[in-house]
Amino acid sequence: MLKKSTLSILAIVFLSLLFSYAAFGKWDRSRADDFTGEEARMLGIHFVDEKIGCAVGDYGIIVTTKNGGATWEKMKKRQDKDLWDVHFINDKVGWASGDTGTILYTKDGGESWRRQDSVSTVALYGIYFFDERNGWAVGANGTIRATTNSGSIWASISGGRGAAVVGEGAPGLWDIHFVTPKKGWVVGESGAIKMTTDGGKTWVDQNNFAASGIDNNMSTLDFVNETTGWVVGEDGIILNTTDGGNTWTKQESGVTEWLNGVDFLSEKEGLVVGEYGTVLRTTDGGQTWVLETSGSQQGASKYRFYDVSFPKPKSAFLAADWGLILKYNQ
Repeated sequence: MLKKSTLSILAIVFLSLLFSYAAFGKWDRSRADDFTGEEARMLGIHFVDEKIGCAVGDYGIIVTTKNGGATWEKMKKRQDKDLWDVHFINDKVGWASGDTGTILYTKDGGESWRRQDSVSTVALYGIYFFDERNGWAVGANGTIRATTNSGSIWASISGGRGAAVVGEGAPGLWDIHFVTPKKGWVVGESGAIKMTTDGGKTWVDQNNFAASGIDNNMSTLDFVNETTGWVVGEDGIILNTTDGGNTWTKQESGVTEWLNGVDFLSEKEGLVVGEYGTVLRTTDGGQTWVLETSGSQQGASKYRFYDVSFPKPKSAFLAADWGLILKYNQ
């Protein structure tokens, strides 16, 4: 995690970033903190379409937009807990997760939020809902929580049988994604990639790279259907599956930076973001990855990009340090 710097240094660095993005013109500033002492990292972002989106981050910051990032509304009431992820199932209903077991719920598009009891005190780094009732959250110590009633009750998933070990000392889980109410994946520390076909009661280890010594921390994942998905993480690693995770193939990212976010629009077109201003794009399913001109160049190299949302063709948003949200304009 980045250490907080002085306000004057932040302002200088921030201005250099703005000039670098203005020069390239593909990724434009959509939002940034106003240097009032907050300078929150925006850690999670999700758009349901090209207009409606939400981002969350440090100190419980929540911002929403209804006009494609032209303006952002900041929630005045804070939770005082860092929020790591956010997921909406439509323009009204969504959830956010964060430190000390925090799970927040909104049914009015983010205008108000209500805390739900996750029955957990550890950081919950990832949250995902398949529909309005079925959702999951994952976090430190291999924690997995599940709900079948919109979060009114969150139950602990102990991992059941087999390879899924959950509890004190277990590898942390950082993200989760389901393609049906029963079938989903989690990823996390030490190369963790696990799949369930029963809604999370039991999990099967899918890291087929163990024999070759690949144990990179896996930050996040995205699936476009039941067979095709990607996992990204430490040291620029990108893994792809086209058979539901039975086998994973390493794709050449061309970078060594830690990759934090991935979102695919289709089986062909996707974006990956990471440290030092890294933005990678593919239009062929990851056979080739191209470093965007807004990537690790000039002032952008001073920033970490934490998450990306790619809701429509020619429309994408990424979350970064110091309250920064960038929008792709072609």
